[in-house]
Amino acid sequence: MAYDWEDDRERFCSSASRGHVDSPAEEWLEERLDLAAEQAKAGNLSGAVKPLEEIRAKLVSIKEFERWDDGILCFSNLIQLIREMSEETKVPSEYQNFLDAAPSLRWDEDMTPKQKLFWYGSRNAEVGGVISIGAPAPTTKPGCVVVALSLIGGCFGLVALLALQFFRA
Repeated sequence: MAYDWEDDRERFCSSASRGHVDSPAEEWLEERLDLAAEQAKAGNLSGAVKPLEEIRAKLVSIKEFERWDDGILCFSNLIQLIREMSEETKVPSEYQNFLDAAPSLRWDEDMTPKQKLFWYGSRNAEVGGVISIGAPAPTTKPGCVVVALSLIGGCFGLVALLALQFFRA
């Protein structure tokens, strides 16, 4: 699939700037993307990371990607286009982190937990194996379980008393 820098840049900046009251200005997004592109064209993919990370961190902090899932694909396309602007043969690890975060375009593949954390959860998440995701927190607290079981037991007791009264009469 061929991507077009100008069209994708315009679409991303326009959409990302109006999704939320705290969304960054369209001009700020354009400046950051243009700076990343300039760094890449100069053969400095490491220098392109900072403006891209500023964009990602801002959009993650306002949960923009949770509201605009397609924005992840659009931003990933721009990251790939910026990579192609550089003549560097070896991709720096910090830039590779952005490339690794791009979700699969296959309909039957979901994002990995690390990719989800990168796009939805943490402003400083990395995809390349640096972060670790802990065990999920329990959905109920032990005290809630005790209260629920007590209520159920009380209901059974009440039903038993009513049944005894009914059968005595």
